[in-house]
Amino acid sequence: MAASTGPVLVAGAITFVNEGLLAPAAGDGPAVWNWKVIPATAGLALALAGLEKLAPGFATGLAWLAFVTVLVVPVGNAPTPLATASKALGLAGKAAT
Repeated sequence: MAASTGPVLVAGAITFVNEGLLAPAAGDGPAVWNWKVIPATAGLALALAGLEKLAPGFATGLAWLAFVTVLVVPVGNAPTPLATASKALGLAGKAAT
């Protein structure tokens, strides 16, 4: 398995579970399982595995960048996983003291 595959698969899993399970549990609408995430994740993993043959550091860096982006940028129909976790824990909208 290529070094870039792990972060890509984790990013895809976080997106899939956030939209279908976590966001609805936090009260952000009904559960919508976005099945398009699965082939998109597989395609990105394959593309970065191929790119890793030419530029290993670059491909691995892009995979980690995709992972971080999934956490902080809303992908799909749900809010970001960090916003969902903040809302579920009751921390949304509270100012730091």
